[in-house]
Amino acid sequence: MAKDPNEIGALWLKHGPKASYLSGVINGENVVVFKNTHKTDGSKQPDYRVLKSQPKPKTDAPAPVSAPSDDDIGL
Repeated sequence: MAKDPNEIGALWLKHGPKASYLSGVINGENVVVFKNTHKTDGSKQPDYRVLKSQPKPKTDAPAPVSAPSDDDIGL
């Protein structure tokens, strides 16, 4: 099936621990879309916010174990 020439990206619905959000690619840029929870009735604030996707922070993994050097074993 041919790609639609009007398509600029695609988004997928994700479910996080605090809320659902959209994640995907628009014009080659990874993005996330969150509902604007600070919007008030009658305001001109947007309903959703589109942000550049940031890499997930690395977890606190244990440091890699290196082989002991000659100094470590007293040679």
